[in-house]
Amino acid sequence: MLKRLSGLLLPVLFLPLLSLAQGDDDIFEANRLKKLFPDDRVAATIVEEEFNFDKGKSEDRLPVVTATRNTSIYFLALRERASIQYYDFYNSFSKITSFKQLEKKKGMFGAKKDYNVGFAIDRSASSSEIFSDDSRVKYFNIGFTGYGDVTRVETEKKYLDSKYLTTVYFHSWFPAKEKIVRIRVPDWLQLDIREFNFEGYKVTKQKTQEKNTTIYSFKLQSIAAMKNESRSPGAAYQWPHLVFVVKSYNNDGKTEKGFGDVGDLYNWYSYLYKKSVNRPDELKTKVADLVKGKATDTDKVKSIFYWVQDNIRYIAFEDGLAGFIPATAQDVYKAKYGDCKGMANLMTEMLKLAGLEAYMTWIGTRHIPYDYTLPSLAVDNHCISTVILGGKEYFLDGTEKYIPFGDYAWRIQGKEVLIGKGDKYDVKKVPVLDKERNKLLTQTSFQLKDNVLRGHVKATLTGEQRTNFHQYYHDLPADKKKKMIQRFLEFGNRNLVATNVKTSDLNNREIPVTIEGDIDLSNYVITEEKEIYVGIDFFPEDLRNYIPDKDRQQDYELHSSYVAQDETELVLPSGYKITSLPSAIDEKAADYEVSGSYSGKENKVLFKKTLSFNTGRIRRADFENWKNFTRKLKDFNSNLIVIRKP
Repeated sequence: MLKRLSGLLLPVLFLPLLSLAQGDDDIFEANRLKKLFPDDRVAATIVEEEFNFDKGKSEDRLPVVTATRNTSIYFLALRERASIQYYDFYNSFSKITSFKQLEKKKGMFGAKKDYNVGFAIDRSASSSEIFSDDSRVKYFNIGFTGYGDVTRVETEKKYLDSKYLTTVYFHSWFPAKEKIVRIRVPDWLQLDIREFNFEGYKVTKQKTQEKNTTIYSFKLQSIAAMKNESRSPGAAYQWPHLVFVVKSYNNDGKTEKGFGDVGDLYNWYSYLYKKSVNRPDELKTKVADLVKGKATDTDKVKSIFYWVQDNIRYIAFEDGLAGFIPATAQDVYKAKYGDCKGMANLMTEMLKLAGLEAYMTWIGTRHIPYDYTLPSLAVDNHCISTVILGGKEYFLDGTEKYIPFGDYAWRIQGKEVLIGKGDKYDVKKVPVLDKERNKLLTQTSFQLKDNVLRGHVKATLTGEQRTNFHQYYHDLPADKKKKMIQRFLEFGNRNLVATNVKTSDLNNREIPVTIEGDIDLSNYVITEEKEIYVGIDFFPEDLRNYIPDKDRQQDYELHSSYVAQDETELVLPSGYKITSLPSAIDEKAADYEVSGSYSGKENKVLFKKTLSFNTGRIRRADFENWKNFTRKLKDFNSNLIVIRKP
């Protein structure tokens, strides 16, 4: 629904070097902060943000609450030559009215000799060819020439409608000795200030009163810089922050509603949705063609759902209110592209034309931790369609390519949805599918003959594993697809060669993906006189990308919960005896587990291993246990069977 911008590093077009004054106090402070933030080149000694509220009019001439954020930051160099890029974003709902960088003169700011020394760059915040965007960014490239050099940034940003002022974080991309957030709430405003992730952080709070104004102050000290880490959950899961919700306000003696509850939030969505004037008649011919010959409502839904997946290209879009108002169904149909709102709008209208009960639906993906007990635009970042069949809701996400009807992408499983039903609404929850639905199953039969290990392997992918495979495979050029299938069956194992490869129907998203072929694993055979050492665990799950370094700040987020299961049979020649089998493994934690064993029966060795990720997450608090788990699994994967020749 909306693009989220975080951890953005903007191009350094030039880096002006500033000759900033420094004093003994600055050197002393730099020495202290260098101990606190040893890996950082620049730190803020203090960050202050103050929010003030006023009344205004929206572009629709409706009464709204406006807001102004004033920011003041003192930056201090912790290296002889250091630099930092300071930036802030704005769009149609906000504007940056002041953006200054001030040089320190004679140990004081605010004196007559203070002046704007920074050159602010202003440009579009998006360079993507598939993202239409009204967001812009202003930034400074700030350079320091000496240890303990100081500079100050002062900015003023106005929010034309406080609905779009949502989250306020204490952490940023630079470290800070202290941050103070001050919210000045006038008596005419009923503002709900929600606190998130304060546990484990010493956030001090204060409430004071001035004439006709209540002032809320929040302070946090020793704030580490946010790191841009791969496979991390959304920032709202971990970092302490505030969410502002305007519940109501008094305007000329009249009480105006804000977002008091989810009903108010839905009314706002519905107001914007009605601005999208659909003309269903322009879709009738196509819908009639799609449902022709479909005997059941389920078949009709599938036909429309799959057509939207396959024929409408997803392009995110953000441009003022247009970033919230869905593109019309007919425009998306004609253009063959749209964002999530436009695609959901088109699919909903097509389903209605087919005589089905369908509704526009808002949802926040797993990237966002909130639910509708928080009536805020921060709760939702996505749109889908809901269809009712036999009294049961089915949630259709047209942006999720190659997903079959009845399956749900991991990114929306377990999340609340807001289903728009005209003047009414429903809050439901997308089902969480069992991890067994997302399985990669390998079944292999080997024969050992004349020190040669050959066999047949079949890989079966279901659920999220299947969908991910389809999305990757169908995005490849035609001349690369065959090679991709070959490499898949070799599992990235340089010692394995696959031949006679065949697959299931890869144009059918509803059936499991199967890939099978003959394999030669002779490089896994070691012969020493009468003994043979054989390895048949040829597909160890590669967990190298999930081993955290010592500075990792956040949890690891996997692509989903899933199961990787291996079943292998090894047939020995007549007269060969099994003299040693590896010990079993059985390790369990809340988020992951593995069980594996070898067994011998007559001239056969049976190997089974099941690796499960139960929650799709590896938690930071569990990193040490996780490291031990991966070491034990790696050792188990390296085991060999010892066989004696006759």
